[in-house]
Amino acid sequence: MADIFSITRPVEYYQVDLTRKLSLPMVLNLAILCSRLQGEHLNVGYTETDKRGLGWVILQYDLRIIRRPKLGEKITIETKAGEWSSFFAMRGFYFKDANGEVIIDIDSLWALIDLETRRMQRLPEDLVVPYGGQEVRRLDKMVKVDKIKDEEVQVRRPYQVRFLDIDGNRHVNNSKYLEWMLDVLPFDFLKDHEATNLTIRYENEVHYGHQVESQAILVDNKSRHRVVKDDGISAEAVITWMDQPGQKSEEK
Repeated sequence: MADIFSITRPVEYYQVDLTRKLSLPMVLNLAILCSRLQGEHLNVGYTETDKRGLGWVILQYDLRIIRRPKLGEKITIETKAGEWSSFFAMRGFYFKDANGEVIIDIDSLWALIDLETRRMQRLPEDLVVPYGGQEVRRLDKMVKVDKIKDEEVQVRRPYQVRFLDIDGNRHVNNSKYLEWMLDVLPFDFLKDHEATNLTIRYENEVHYGHQVESQAILVDNKSRHRVVKDDGISAEAVITWMDQPGQKSEEK
């Protein structure tokens, strides 16, 4: 059985958005932090993968959000390995409040790549077995993200990939795609709505110097997104939103 690994910490000022709640991109960053610390704790983390020229990459996140924690609120993030197959591994995350209630639930799909060739590698048993997940022939499917047609796009905005957008795996950090996706939505919409479900799927890597375009459709409190570059789609997402009229940041 997979071991549960957890970290507990307060929500810091640099992790929140205008509403003084944990930002959606930061949710992804904290999940990765928890995963990384578990890997190091088990002696199969970045130190070991770097020696082999390998890197873990996320292929998809499925988030169910009951609520986002507020600035200063202490949260516990738990993670444990799920099932894994020859090339893919599942991992779950739970964000819990001080009472132990789950406020964010995440499923994620991972793969291992060669950092030079950028090709997926078969998962070495000595890197995955310590996490305790179960090996299976085929993993369950994750949430499907419907394709956006060119004529459906309502808003679009270009972005230049900067040095600080790149992470240790030498490509754009996975939370940056979500930043680009959210950034094209109207200010008042983001201020007055809360995401309840979010699925983001990563398809093609983006590297330093690339120019990308964030495109979106917003209909009936559901937004659909894609980040594209000249050779195709890099990431796609769908987000379901709930009205929060009059939502205001808390004064300190």
